[in-house]
Amino acid sequence: MSSDSWFADAADARKYIAEIGRVWIVWLVGLTALLRTSGGAAFAVGGTLLVAAFLLMQPLQHRVQERFHDESDGRSVPPRKSLSSRDRALRELTYGREPFAEAISRNGWWRALIAIPWVVIVFTLAAGAGIAVEWLSG
Repeated sequence: MSSDSWFADAADARKYIAEIGRVWIVWLVGLTALLRTSGGAAFAVGGTLLVAAFLLMQPLQHRVQERFHDESDGRSVPPRKSLSSRDRALRELTYGREPFAEAISRNGWWRALIAIPWVVIVFTLAAGAGIAVEWLSG
C-alpha cells in the first residue's frame, strides 16, 4: 500500500466499505431512534448509540494504527494544528469523502455512490436539528 493510497487492494477497500457501512447504519438508526424518544428512553438510546459507535469504530482505529505503525510522531500535534496525523486519518476514514471515493473506485462500482458520505452528513445535521428542536420545545 502506498502512502497515498488508503487500501492495499479491492478486497481491502470492500472490507472498509463494510466497516464504515456498519458505523453509518447504526449511527443513522440511532439518530432516528433519538428523534422518536424522549426523557429517560432518549438517554438510554443515546448511551447505547455512543457505546455501539465506540465498538464499531475499532476496525477503523486498527486501520489507522497499521497506517502509522512505523511513525513515532503520528500522535504528536504539529504547531497550529488541533489534530495529530492519526486523528486526522481516523476522521478521514470515518466521514471523509476521499477514502470512500477511493474504495468505490478500486472496486469499479457506480461512481455516483461517492455521494453516500454527503447523504450521511446531511441526515446527521437534519436529525441533530430535529432532536434539538424537539428537546428544546418539549
